[in-house]
Amino acid sequence: MSTANNGNPKPPVEQIDEATLPQRRLPWGYLTFGILGLAVGIYVLTQVLGVLYGIVFPPTPPLPDVDLTELRHESDSYGVDEWLYGTQADACRVLRYYQSQGATCTYNQDVCAQIDFSAETPGQNVGRCVGEDEFSIFAMRWEVNIAGGYVQELPTQFSLKREVFWTGAIPPEVNLQSP
Repeated sequence: MSTANNGNPKPPVEQIDEATLPQRRLPWGYLTFGILGLAVGIYVLTQVLGVLYGIVFPPTPPLPDVDLTELRHESDSYGVDEWLYGTQADACRVLRYYQSQGATCTYNQDVCAQIDFSAETPGQNVGRCVGEDEFSIFAMRWEVNIAGGYVQELPTQFSLKREVFWTGAIPPEVNLQSP
């Protein structure tokens, strides 16, 4: 009589020699393709995140490092804005700042040749500057009109306009000046 089952419904557990089992290995090809896929995924993600960040948070135009007071802000559409700032800084100092930012400026050189500019009439135009910047796959153009001679607290005021070009191409500037 066999004592193997002795009323036990379960068969005896056989001892398996692990040395005789085939070893499972992850093929190097899978590991290589996995790492390559991860690297490509990270690269694509960084490109997409840069574009999304540019859409959600388009950059503002440069602002001079002086005490500024925002007097007004209007937004015609997303990425098309106009700000009006006031400052105690000299109007020519503001103009020179925008020149240092790579803007093309039109101004009366005699006015800014003076040591301190003082406007004779309120709102006297000092100059106009236009600059362009690229960010992510987009571009923007900004324009600043600088005037002086306002109230004593904020004698210099400047209007700053920004337009973001979502196609990335900056169209030629259109000047609508009357003859």
